[in-house]
Amino acid sequence: MFKETLRQVVESTEGAIAGLLMGFDGIAVESYTRDEATDAKDINEIGMEFSVIVGSIRRAAETLEAGGAREVSIQAEHLVTLIRVLNDDYFLALTMRPDGNPGKGRFVLRTTAPKLIAELS
Repeated sequence: MFKETLRQVVESTEGAIAGLLMGFDGIAVESYTRDEATDAKDINEIGMEFSVIVGSIRRAAETLEAGGAREVSIQAEHLVTLIRVLNDDYFLALTMRPDGNPGKGRFVLRTTAPKLIAELS
C-alpha cells in the first residue's frame, strides 16, 4: 500500500531517485527506488542519517516557539533530499539528483502527505 504511493511520488517528480516513509526512530516503513537509478544511494541509510537531523530541527523549532517543523530540504553537491514531516512519528523523504525539480517534489510531498497520514492512522 505504501510502496505504490512512494512509486507515484518518485515517478511523478523529474530527477527523483527514491522515496521513503520512515519513523523518527530510524526504522523504514517502506521505500521505493527507480529501477534506472544507478546513481542511487541507499535511501534507508539516507533516511536514518537525516532522521536525527530532522529530530533536532523539530526540537529547535519548538524551543523557539516557531511551531512544528513541516519540511526540511538538504541540498548537497550530489543529492537533494526533501523531507515532509507527517506527524510526531513519521516522515516522508524524496531524494533526487541536483538537476531535478525540487519545487515539483515539494508539491508532490505536500499533496501526498494527507493520504499517508490517513493510512498510518
